[in-house]
Amino acid sequence: MSKRFQRALLLCTEKYSLFNSFIDLLGEMSQETRGFDIRNHIKTVDLRINTQMYRLPFKIRNKWEKHLLGKVNHILLAEIRDYRPDLVLVYNSEYLLPETCVEIKKNARLVFFMGDSPFYTPLNNYYLACLSHADLILSPDSFWNEQLNTIGLKQTLFFVPGIDQRSYFPLNEPGELEGIEDRDVLYVGNCYVNSWGYKKALLMSQFTGFDFRLYGNSMWKRWFRFFPSLEEKFSESGFIPTPVLNKMFNLAKLVPVDGNPGILNGFHLRLFEALGAGTLPLVEYRKDVEELLFKGCKAMPPLIKDYIKAGDLASYFLKNENERTELVRELRSFLSERYNAKTNSELLLNTLK
Repeated sequence: MSKRFQRALLLCTEKYSLFNSFIDLLGEMSQETRGFDIRNHIKTVDLRINTQMYRLPFKIRNKWEKHLLGKVNHILLAEIRDYRPDLVLVYNSEYLLPETCVEIKKNARLVFFMGDSPFYTPLNNYYLACLSHADLILSPDSFWNEQLNTIGLKQTLFFVPGIDQRSYFPLNEPGELEGIEDRDVLYVGNCYVNSWGYKKALLMSQFTGFDFRLYGNSMWKRWFRFFPSLEEKFSESGFIPTPVLNKMFNLAKLVPVDGNPGILNGFHLRLFEALGAGTLPLVEYRKDVEELLFKGCKAMPPLIKDYIKAGDLASYFLKNENERTELVRELRSFLSERYNAKTNSELLLNTLK
């Protein structure tokens, strides 16, 4: 299929592996592609203030929001006018205002990928309003699509970006993994102050009887009084760069993939990162994993349908190494063939007709 667009612009944070997946996707669809991360143009102090602003009274929040979003959208519009794309792909909302979406649509098709749902995750108070301007909304959760359809947004598509094999891949050369911890079970991710955090800690506590290491933010400590066995398995860390995380996953045998409560039928994309690095994910059950993601595949990742049995699942695959490695190979191969830049670009081009 020939490339339909002249210039495609991706609005997405660069630190996510999705950035590469989307750049590759747009490269199949357009003659020229550019990525733009607005965070490179905002002061770090402004970003930190913004993450805490929800704690303050509405009057203060509203004033700050007008200031920050006004400044950010001025920068975004300048980028749009300079590059003149005819296709714009946005990860979540990227601080967009609805009026900026109107300007984009004057000369370009506007597509959003929902990494989070505007119904469950407070990202941008205008996220849902921005989606109303989309030519197409891509979602890895079928229930999010149903909710959007219910409020009149019909231009939705269940969509899976696939594995970013430039970021997550097996390492086999001597010395590539020196200085990295070798763990049977590994989890890397932040925790929360609310019941979402308790839920995460409850799942991770099922693995403390194994050679297990947990990396994340200080919020994990809030839950140690409920799950004291987690404390000795915990290492506080900030953001771990992708090349380091790929090495960590390479040396792990199992990676638990929890289901964020904001994900109703879908799945966390950590599933792809683990398989990309050659590690078996233990995936908290979600309907879409069985019925959509791996539809047609002869194999299925181990699904955690009961937290109390998560340890038994881990124990089985740690005792059956050949089965574990063969399952990783089959699942990775299926995802790479089914959800790659070429097949995904054909799906999008056909849908955007």
